[in-house]
Amino acid sequence: MQNQIYDKKRIRKEIFFLIIPVMLENIFQVSAGLISSAMIGRLTPSLISAQGICSRITGVLWCIYKGIGVGATVVIARTRGENDMAKCKKTFEQTCFTGLILSAVIIAAVLSNSDSILSFFTDSSTTLHNAGIYLRIVVLTAPFLLVMSTVTAAFQACGNTKTPMYIAIAVNIINVILGYVLIYGKLGFPEMSLKGAAVALLISQACGALLGLYLLYNKRHGLFSTVITKVSLKLDGGILKNVYSVGIPAAFESLFWQFSAIIMSKAILSYGEVTFAAYQLGLQAEIMSEMPAVGVGIAATSLAANAIGKKDGELLKIYTRQLITTSTAISLFSSMLIIVFPRLFMSFFTNNPEIQSIGVVYLIVMGFIQTPQNLSKVLNGIIRSAGHKNIPMIISFVGIWVVRVPLSLLSAYVFKLDVMFIWLCMGLDQVFKFVMSAIVFKWKRVDEIKTEAAV
Repeated sequence: MQNQIYDKKRIRKEIFFLIIPVMLENIFQVSAGLISSAMIGRLTPSLISAQGICSRITGVLWCIYKGIGVGATVVIARTRGENDMAKCKKTFEQTCFTGLILSAVIIAAVLSNSDSILSFFTDSSTTLHNAGIYLRIVVLTAPFLLVMSTVTAAFQACGNTKTPMYIAIAVNIINVILGYVLIYGKLGFPEMSLKGAAVALLISQACGALLGLYLLYNKRHGLFSTVITKVSLKLDGGILKNVYSVGIPAAFESLFWQFSAIIMSKAILSYGEVTFAAYQLGLQAEIMSEMPAVGVGIAATSLAANAIGKKDGELLKIYTRQLITTSTAISLFSSMLIIVFPRLFMSFFTNNPEIQSIGVVYLIVMGFIQTPQNLSKVLNGIIRSAGHKNIPMIISFVGIWVVRVPLSLLSAYVFKLDVMFIWLCMGLDQVFKFVMSAIVFKWKRVDEIKTEAAV
C-alpha cells in the first residue's frame, strides 16, 4: 500500500462527495434548533433566556452523545477498513445499548434535580418557571439523541454520508412544522409557546431515531442488510473499550466547553436578560454559519480512521492536506459573511432592535476567529484518529479553564468591563487552542507516526 500511486484529483473529488453531505447533514441537524430559536426569538426575553439556560444543560447531553458517536465512528471506520462488516454491526449495537442505559440514568438525575440545577443560573421566578417546563420535556430526547448520534456514526464511518443527511432533513421538517403549529397555536392547536417548542423537538428527535434504525436494519437496502448475525446485547469488553477509550476523551473535550458555557451564561446574565438573550441568539447565528466547516472536521475523523484501518499512510497524508485546505477556504468565506452581514444574521433570529445590536458585536468578534476555530476541529479529528486520544481533550481543557473562563470572570465581576470583553476572551481561547493543536500536529508528526505504526 505504501508505494501506491494516487490520482490526487480523484481523491479530492472523493473527499468533496463525502464532505458535502456531511456539511448538509450538520446544517439540517442544527437548523431545527435554530429555527425554533428564531420562533422563540419573537417571544419575550424571559422565554428566550429560559431556552438559553436549558440549552446549556441539554448541551451536556449532546456532548456526551457526540463523544460516544466519535468513538463509534473511529472504531467502525477502522473496522470497515479491515472489511469486517459483522464487527461494524456489533460495534453499533454495543454502543447503542450501553448508551441507552446511560440515557436512562441521565433522565432520572435531571428530572429529580431540575429545580436546583436551574436555580444556579438565575433567581428570576418567571425565567425559572418557563425553563423548568421546557427542561422536563426536552430531557426526554436523551435516548433519541443517543440513537441518532450512533446511527450517524455508523453511516459516516462506512462512507455513506447521504443517509444521515436525509434523516436530518426529515427531523428538520417535522420540528419546523410542529414547532410553528404548537408555539403559535395554529391549525386548531392551543398556543403552547415555549412548551410547544419542547414538544416539537421531542417528537422530531423520536422520529429521527426510529427512521435511522429502520434505514440501518431494513432487509432490502439497510446498511447491515448483508450481515447475517443476530442482535446480541451481551457486552463485548473489547469493543466497548475501543469505543469509549476514544469517546470519553472526545466527550470531555466538548463537556469542558459546556461546563464553561454554564459559568459563562451566569456571568453574562449578570449584564441582564436582554444581553443574555442576544448572546444566546448570536451563538445560534454563529453555529449556523460555521456548520459547513464543522462538517469538514467530522469528515476528518472518519477519513483518517479509515485510512489507518487500511494501513495506508500515504492516503492519510493526502486526506490531511485536502481537509486542511478545504476547511480554510470554507472558514474564510463564513468569516466574511459574519463580519460583513452580522445584522442580517441576527434579524433572522429576533426582531428586537436592542437584542440585535448586542448580538451584532458578538458576531463580528466571532467572525474573526472562524478560521482558527474550524482548523482546530480538523487537526484534532486527525490527531484523535491517529491514536492520540487525550491530546484534544487536554488542549480544550487548558484553553477553556486557563484562558476563557478566568479572563471572562475577571472582566465581568472584578473589572466590571463591557460585555464585549467577554466576547474577546472567547475569541482568544479559540486562537490559543488552534495554536496548540498545530504545534502538537507538527511535533507528533501525526500523519507520519500512523504510517510507521501501520507497517
